[in-house]
Amino acid sequence: MSEVSFSSKRLLKLIGLFFLSLLLPAGCGFLHNARIDQLIVWCFISGMCAICFGMYMEYERLHDGTAMDAGNDYSLLAFVYLIGLAAACVAAFFPAYTAPVMAIGVLCNGTFPSKTGSAMAVYFALLAAIFCGSGTYTAAAYVALAVVSIFLTELALRQELHIWAVMLIVSMSVVIPACCCYLDTHALQPWIFAITLPGSILTVLILRVVPKLRDRVVTAEEISFDTVMDRQYHLQRMIENYSSVDYDHALRVSRVAARIAQELGADEKLAMAGGFYYRIGKLEGEPFIENGVRIAQQNCFPARLVRILEEYNGINCPPSTLESAIVQISDMIVTKFDLLDKDTFSTGWNRDIVIYQSMNEKSSEGLYDQCGLSMNQFLKIRELLVKEEMLL
Repeated sequence: MSEVSFSSKRLLKLIGLFFLSLLLPAGCGFLHNARIDQLIVWCFISGMCAICFGMYMEYERLHDGTAMDAGNDYSLLAFVYLIGLAAACVAAFFPAYTAPVMAIGVLCNGTFPSKTGSAMAVYFALLAAIFCGSGTYTAAAYVALAVVSIFLTELALRQELHIWAVMLIVSMSVVIPACCCYLDTHALQPWIFAITLPGSILTVLILRVVPKLRDRVVTAEEISFDTVMDRQYHLQRMIENYSSVDYDHALRVSRVAARIAQELGADEKLAMAGGFYYRIGKLEGEPFIENGVRIAQQNCFPARLVRILEEYNGINCPPSTLESAIVQISDMIVTKFDLLDKDTFSTGWNRDIVIYQSMNEKSSEGLYDQCGLSMNQFLKIRELLVKEEMLL
């Protein structure tokens, strides 16, 4: 089941980017005393490019995924896009050839090390050239700086090549504008060196921030897990308001799944979130598996978490990951204990029998054959559930 569901969070960010793509160039043109026809053209180019960019982001998220997880809500993307757009607008107030375009390129390429970052770098370089109103050589200089940033950013982030790449970034930030200006005016302009040097220093400073932004891209799922497991998260409150029994069940499954994942060295956060939201589709009724997946997609849940919900109890498809199997086992055992009366578990023997029979029955059906759960791990889970009475 692929994610094709509507997401209001992502849509709102894309709509916001579109309107800001109109407002920022309009404000820039107003402060720059641009003619009304220039202002309209600036807004048109910026707005249409924002639409194309948004469409491409959706396609990449759903089908490619090189820049982001399917659960990405575009927060970081929107931040970098707006920084680049604002920098392009500020470039209109710089003398020709002197805007710190390479700094924008490093920010885009360093944060999104894929064709996404490359496209953003070149786009904002062209936008800066348009806004500054200079000629062909200025546009050539800015595009060249963006291309060089694509080549050098990744090298600069590698420890063994950092010094050499930084030296090239600083020198190219000054030399390329000076050379293009010479081709334009047929004279060397010393003032360009003085104005472009601070921009090269800014580029080097941004290189120190880029690794942290890239880490935010890589750890987007962990951040999402922390968010969805927050006690004040709106879906947690919805489940609690819907049914205190279901909420208590979700907490117990989540706790059991997290404990098992910790024991097996699996992703504890993923198992915890999967256990809590395993039955979220009940909020909207049948078909509750499909409804649960849709709710998760609308709220930008990480793709691995959505997959666990798709594989609920192996009804539509068997668990495909260790975490999915852990959540299924946890929910199955907690459900068994919910359904049977307390007198049934008056002795440890009866309790153990329920755990053994339930797990062996599902295993014999081949439910765990595709998830990578080894026999040793299966036995560990079974013994853990038997010994850890506080888990249930």
